[in-house]
Amino acid sequence: MGVLSRTEQKLVEEHLYLIRPLVLNVVHLNENVQGLGYDDLYQTACEALCHAALKYQDSRGASFPTFASIVIRNTLLSHCRSISRIQTPLEYLDAPAGPDGSLTYAELLADETQPVPDDTDRETLGLLKEAEMRYSGSTRKGIEALYLKCLGHTNTEIAACCGVRSNLVAAWISKAAGKLRKDRRFIYLLKV
Repeated sequence: MGVLSRTEQKLVEEHLYLIRPLVLNVVHLNENVQGLGYDDLYQTACEALCHAALKYQDSRGASFPTFASIVIRNTLLSHCRSISRIQTPLEYLDAPAGPDGSLTYAELLADETQPVPDDTDRETLGLLKEAEMRYSGSTRKGIEALYLKCLGHTNTEIAACCGVRSNLVAAWISKAAGKLRKDRRFIYLLKV
């Protein structure tokens, strides 16, 4: 994609209101599938709006909101198709595992032979659990994976439980760590 001119930037800024209704009405949000959460779809729609601003020609007769809505809608649908081809639905670690639902995936990973965490580890685990409630999507999955790593599990074990590749777990952790480094509340509580 090219660089937006000032006129195109202004066009994008004036029509950001188009994105939210399209994201909410065109596709079904699914935080359990990487790339189909609200944040991911909103970002994709923003990129589509910028693309529409680059390609818009007033001489064609369509108004910009009409043109942009079509471009955003088509981009969202293409994005969803590509995501469905490359990814299977993911499960949160606190989701019920198995048909009876008596255990969660995290409980299945729990290892009775692991040493009991000391007070510092417990505080860290508590901070991660608290932070997990403030996030969603892949960031939340990354925090859950960090929690399990603090308990001594490997990316491979976590990936096997979630039904994904271990490099995806590493990506979740990287994204979550980046967000937690910028989270003032988390940093403050970590220092206290």
